[in-house]
Amino acid sequence: MKTMTRDDFSKKTLAEKGLLVMNNGKHLTQVRKGDYLQNLYSLEDFFVEIFYSISTDKIHNIEIMTDLSRIDQYIDDSIKPSKESEKIQMN
Repeated sequence: MKTMTRDDFSKKTLAEKGLLVMNNGKHLTQVRKGDYLQNLYSLEDFFVEIFYSISTDKIHNIEIMTDLSRIDQYIDDSIKPSKESEKIQMN
């Protein structure tokens, strides 16, 4: 299989992105933000976030993390959970 680029990934449908991440990505961590579970994965040479709505039981969005400073929210939550952001799991 040819290496997946960010551009290739961003052109995929939500369902295609989900399959690629589940089959080829490495789950790194998960945090809860309000009604959403945010899952962070590494795929090829980039990070992907999956936003899952607890109330609708559906994936809301799958996107490439372009601002790497956002990783801090996963790190901060693993160190010090709060009521709004509760640590769920870390692999």
